[in-house]
Amino acid sequence: MATTIISNISSFDYEPDILTDNGRDGITSFQFSIVGGFSALNSNFSLGQDISGVPDQPPGNFKVVRRNMSHIAGDVSNGLYRVQITGEGGTGDNSLYILETSFQYQREIASGLLTIGAETANFQQSTVQYTLEWLSPTVTITTNSQQEDVGAVQDRVRELALLVPPQIIRNKPESAPAGPGSPSRNISGPGIDVDRVYVVGSSVENAGGLFRVRASAARGSAEIVI
Repeated sequence: MATTIISNISSFDYEPDILTDNGRDGITSFQFSIVGGFSALNSNFSLGQDISGVPDQPPGNFKVVRRNMSHIAGDVSNGLYRVQITGEGGTGDNSLYILETSFQYQREIASGLLTIGAETANFQQSTVQYTLEWLSPTVTITTNSQQEDVGAVQDRVRELALLVPPQIIRNKPESAPAGPGSPSRNISGPGIDVDRVYVVGSSVENAGGLFRVRASAARGSAEIVI
């Protein structure tokens, strides 16, 4: 069997195949391979290194996020190696995002004041408890940013959460006006604040030349009585 001996390889060449994947969150991932000597490959395209000058490279800022080296020919010291590089990044476009919506069951026991016959001099008052139950929508978006900042994404997810109303199962009992032979009944206490929107979580992930930013906001909570 013939043997191929490869020696004195001090540089590297790009292989022709480039794979590009454009994500819905606005972050682009692309893969390419380089072939050359061990020392040349080890000193180029390290993890976290900026990527530039690659043939058919997508536009934007990219950094190496993954590399895989394999020995393909020759001896260990002077043979031929291949390194597969994965870069992430892009130009940055936070109008692209992934939207997720879910509902979480909420239940709270609230305390209120029941007033019977408020229109009379002999009205009665007592403390009562009642149950608040609702499905609270949680909206999550995943997008991209050129800065390591979640402020703008949190503002956007609050706006989106306002578009999804909570589903009320049981709220504060309604007041009943006085009628023939029956006094009025009124309960003062917290109900469900259907318009309160609050951020429940956020994160920033390094995605090569960009940042992957996530934020979640929920709508609906028990009213805060001051």
